[in-house]
Amino acid sequence: QKDLKPLPGNENFPKSRRELCPKGAPVKNFSVVAINKELKFNPNAEDWIEVDFERKLLLHNPEGKIFALEGEVSKVADDGVMPHPLTLRANIGDCVKIKLTNRLKEGKVSLHANNIAFDPLDSQGINVGNNPGDQTVGPGNAKVYTFYAHPDYGINGALIWDFGNLTENVRDGLFGAIIIGPRGSVYRDPETGKDISLGNSWKADVIIDKSYPENANLENYRDFALYFQDEDNIIGTSFMPYLQNVAGLTGVNYRLEPWIYREFEGCEMGNMFTPCVAAESDPATPVLKAHAGDKVMINVFGAHNEQNQMFNLDGHQWRRHLEQENSDMIDVEEFGGGEWIQAFFTAGGTYQNPGTYLWLNARTPYQQAGQWGYFKVLPQGERSILPLQGATPKGVRAGLTEEDRLSMNR
Repeated sequence: QKDLKPLPGNENFPKSRRELCPKGAPVKNFSVVAINKELKFNPNAEDWIEVDFERKLLLHNPEGKIFALEGEVSKVADDGVMPHPLTLRANIGDCVKIKLTNRLKEGKVSLHANNIAFDPLDSQGINVGNNPGDQTVGPGNAKVYTFYAHPDYGINGALIWDFGNLTENVRDGLFGAIIIGPRGSVYRDPETGKDISLGNSWKADVIIDKSYPENANLENYRDFALYFQDEDNIIGTSFMPYLQNVAGLTGVNYRLEPWIYREFEGCEMGNMFTPCVAAESDPATPVLKAHAGDKVMINVFGAHNEQNQMFNLDGHQWRRHLEQENSDMIDVEEFGGGEWIQAFFTAGGTYQNPGTYLWLNARTPYQQAGQWGYFKVLPQGERSILPLQGATPKGVRAGLTEEDRLSMNR
């Protein structure tokens, strides 16, 4: 703007680049679709549970909507499949191009990502101000969004929201993330060893490329994404009569394990977190696994939240600020809607002790509603997951099409 004088010290401010991604940046292409998908948050429980004063905790959303990769759509359509939110992976310095196709029954959709660089005139995913054109996608149409994993953001998590209908679609499940790892990393399925660098998976082994000097001191690590959602705007307020139980659609990765359901199935209060339900199966919520001593990153996203929440991992601590050497060590961290936190730690805690630990929402009513799950720290050599030690990018095998079950029941 010619009539706007520069501030002192900004006289030689560099001009903006015409292209978002630098020349020669690695390009990752993803083909994503928005589809209708009925979501059952716990296959063993009822569709809803009555709580305080005829309010209901919802475990079923017949109007669910999700993002998925193009190649997953036929499998996601199966009624027995419980998908996870869309989780894409890229590296520092990557140019990420996402083609979004709208296959919803009705309404527009878009992709808006936080914590990653984009051109607001093209890939903000929001129709705002005097920006030209329509950045949303109508039914049957498609649009390509371009993002750049700028090195200034570092190892990062970019929450994806739909702004085609922000007030309804995000609540119904149209959220996800782009998780940014170290430059040159390869992403491996922790169970099969398949290369999932171009896949969709809430869990992945991050295999570091040591040929980059900036990665010299980094180790391979396990990476997980947990998406918390809630919609109770009354619990914990001065509303009378005072409400003690969470109502509405609540979950983690479209899953929930309510205490009251476990009580109905025979769990005593003192054994609430033990395998006492459904033939000693794990809870419906995500089960995280690592070997004792592994480095682990948990990305926690406030996917859709009426209130602030508290993430806690039993027996473990992490830096409040990942890049600060003397940052406070914490084991509980607050987050709200649209926020993201990263917990990076050693599996098994200070003494690398194997065992089953709890991750949970430290706000007790939400924990009781079902926002909790297992973090299983396995002995070294246990074979349900592959070891991290010694793994290199060249050793990660290419996957076969029939193995593509990344965002499904696992």
